[in-house]
Amino acid sequence: MVNQIFIDDKKIKDILTYIQGMRHAEQIRMMFLCSLNGMRSINFAYLQVKDVYTSEWTVKDVICLDETKNKGKYKCSYYLNSQMKKEFKSYLHFLRAKDEDLNEESYLFTSQKLAKPYNRVSISRLFSSIYSKFGINGASHLGRHLFISRLINAGTNICLVQKLANHRNISVTQKYFNYNETMLSNAVENVTI
Repeated sequence: MVNQIFIDDKKIKDILTYIQGMRHAEQIRMMFLCSLNGMRSINFAYLQVKDVYTSEWTVKDVICLDETKNKGKYKCSYYLNSQMKKEFKSYLHFLRAKDEDLNEESYLFTSQKLAKPYNRVSISRLFSSIYSKFGINGASHLGRHLFISRLINAGTNICLVQKLANHRNISVTQKYFNYNETMLSNAVENVTI
């Protein structure tokens, strides 16, 4: 099934502004950005310091996760652009202020009650609640759909998109693509006779 929801940059900025006013805004905002960077909730729910930061506390170029932090018993990798690296660098300051015992085994996102990683169902409910404030029917996986659609809309080769989405089959990647009337009109403008 094709994802029919399309969210423009302004709406994403509005959502991020809304999140800034929430309790635990730093964690929620970073999880939301991970989703918009194509990660599944299972990937970012269990992120540890060692997954994102080097031993010198710099942000890695690629987040490499083993099968315990991914769907289906497969390893996966998420490439970070300069914006995400900047966001993770800023988030490290928050983590250090929050936890003086921060170490490579520490989780990046922990529930306030149990100090353990967020449950994926809780993340889905949280994201659904946020999206609903903006009249959007979506949950934690919507950011992944948007990431894939944006890559395709930007003209990224579908094989690269498949790799960036960590899909084993390209037909799965194609299901994530969405379009709107403007995109269709712009596409035919590129064809001249």
